[in-house]
Amino acid sequence: MQVNISGLVGRAPKCLPDDSSSLEAALAITTNDGKDWFAVRFSNAFVDAARTIRKGDTIAVTGELTFEPLPDGSTAPFKPVVAVSDLQVCDLAVAY
Repeated sequence: MQVNISGLVGRAPKCLPDDSSSLEAALAITTNDGKDWFAVRFSNAFVDAARTIRKGDTIAVTGELTFEPLPDGSTAPFKPVVAVSDLQVCDLAVAY
């Protein structure tokens, strides 16, 4: 399923343990019930751009949403993952 989401980066992108050619970050989406978290995966085409993203940045991504099982058996059985096909870093600086 193709999705468009935007939110605050909760963790700077880091290499996946089993694949050094792609990066993954955590993206928080504020909802009425609090926050929903998505894993955001950056393929080779976006690795250079992803390396400039820091915790607290606001980004907008478009990509394919999938759900992966969590191996550790934590409280949530699945992790939502977005494979990025388009990335925008949003500048929210306000001039007074």
